Parts: sequence; structure tokens; C-alpha cells
Amino acid sequence: MTAPLEQILTPLPLPGGPPLPCRILPGPMDGVTEGAFLRAMSRRGWVSAWVTPFLRISTGVPRKARLQDWLRPFQSTGLPVIAQLMGISATKIAATAERLAELGVRGIDLNCACPSPTVIGHGGGGARLKTPEWLGEAVAAVRQACAPLPVSLKIRTGFASATELPAILRVVKDAAPDLLTIHFRTVKEMYAPVPDGLERLREARSLLPEQLLFGSGDLFTPDDALRMLEVAKVDGLAPARGLLRNPALIPAILQILRGQPSPVPNLRDKLEFLHDLACPDGLKSKTRNGFVLRMTRNLFGEESALFRELSRRSLLRESWEYLGELLTEL
Repeated sequence: MTAPLEQILTPLPLPGGPPLPCRILPGPMDGVTEGAFLRAMSRRGWVSAWVTPFLRISTGVPRKARLQDWLRPFQSTGLPVIAQLMGISATKIAATAERLAELGVRGIDLNCACPSPTVIGHGGGGARLKTPEWLGEAVAAVRQACAPLPVSLKIRTGFASATELPAILRVVKDAAPDLLTIHFRTVKEMYAPVPDGLERLREARSLLPEQLLFGSGDLFTPDDALRMLEVAKVDGLAPARGLLRNPALIPAILQILRGQPSPVPNLRDKLEFLHDLACPDGLKSKTRNGFVLRMTRNLFGEESALFRELSRRSLLRESWEYLGELLTEL
């Protein structure tokens, strides 16, 4: 499956429907990939599909009405939606996947990578890597429940050590998910620096030469993306935290791959993006502006005058009004 760099620019064929427009998928981020972020990114064409943050399946299978409400913000963007599920019961996950298939998702992704201590404590996410055979059982159960939709799998390079990777990938090879995404850290490493991350992905590529493989981990710039593609020979990318530093990262990577200058958002671009993020549901909204402040810090820096001004405005509505004033003055 190893592909030349230019193949990253081609659509991604998956069973059960039309190909995805792009081989760079935004990695889901809990507390980020929702609401105004979905709208702002989709409106600008900075993404071409969405992968939802995980829906945890624990005590029972969610009712279809609840799943419909959960999907609505993603599907309202008009882009293909891959629903990510997490849990410890392959049977319950499969039953949920069946209902999601009826609601029009483009695929099901199984999260076996989340390093959250709370998630791990309940046996979900990255804890599933402790029993690799479960991966095969889950992929088979979900595939049977929602065929012909694609079933993808997200993992890390091990739970406690990257030496676990070959044993995990032997199971993955037999399970043959339609797409495998590997974050190059182990679960225990959380988000700590990993000097040999790309080498781990290269090992995964060599062990699974025919598997459709996406890479994830420390994709903050187009240069990071090029290095991962060149070193690990992955078939696609799944940047996540890099989108917080540069929301236009995906089109920037695509432009570099086309041999064209990478677009750099100017002041108006950044302010308009923040203004869209701050747009309140109503003028009486009491929602606080924490996420807008976080994005302002990423885009302008904590020492910037804009960050200081928005810090004085605790409500989302107040930030939206102030950013609107700045845009009017430009």
C-alpha cells in the first residue's frame, strides 16, 4: 500500500460509498471538535471530512434519537462523518455502529488509543491494547453489524512499551481494518516527547505493507507532515493538536505537496476565525469564552494585546462583539 507523496493528493477510496475527498483527516479532539469549531473549519474548506470525538459505549446501546442528536453538529456541515466509538463490549459497540450506519455516517472508527487516565481506568481507549486479541474481535463484530461501511481502527504503538507493537500488529493484520491510524506514542507516554516516533511508524509500515495506514503524532507544520510521509511511508495523515496552532494546517500541507507556497493566514483571517468561534447561540448567552481564549493564545500568543483584551471579557458574547469591532476597523 506504500504510496508516492503525490498519492496523498488523491481521493481516499473506502467501501460502502464514495471516496473521501482527501487523505488528510482531522484527528478528533474531545472538547474541541464540536460546535463553532466545526462550523468555522467547514465554512472555510479547511477540512473535507470529520471524525467525531469518541462516543463511549458502556452500560447500554444509545437510542437512535440520542445518536441523531450527537451526530447533528457534524452532519450539518455537509461533510462526510466518520463516527468514533470506544468501549469494552464489542457486542454493544457493534450494535451502536449498526444504528449509526442507519443514520448516514460514512464509517465507524474504533478508538483504542485514548491515553486519558480516567478512560484507561475504565478499561477503554488505549487500555484495549493490553489485550490485542480484542481488536480483532471488535473489528469483526462491527464489520458484520454495519457492512458495507468501512471499519477503521486507531491505536498507539503499545500500552507501556513500543516493543508491544509487533504483537499488536499481528492481530491487526488478521483483522484487516479498512483504515488503520497509528499515533506514534505509547499510551503511557501520553504526549511526552518521543525521539523515535517516526521510526516506530516506519516499523509499522514494514510490518503491514498492504494495510491502508495513516500516521499521527506531532504534526504541527507542513514540514512535520512531509517528514512523516517521507520517513514512515504512510498513506495519509491525521493531524490533531496542530490544528489548534494553525487551523489551516491541512490546506497548507496539501499546497506544499502540490509544490505551491503554503498559505499563511493573515491578521484578518485569524480575527475572522476567532469571531466565528465566538459567535454565541444567542445574544443573552452566558457561555464563557474559554475556548476562544485558548485559540487566541495559540494564534497570537499569551503576551499579545488581543489575548489580554479578551481575557477581560469572560463571556463569549463579549468576545464576539469585541472581535467584530476590530474587524470593522481593519
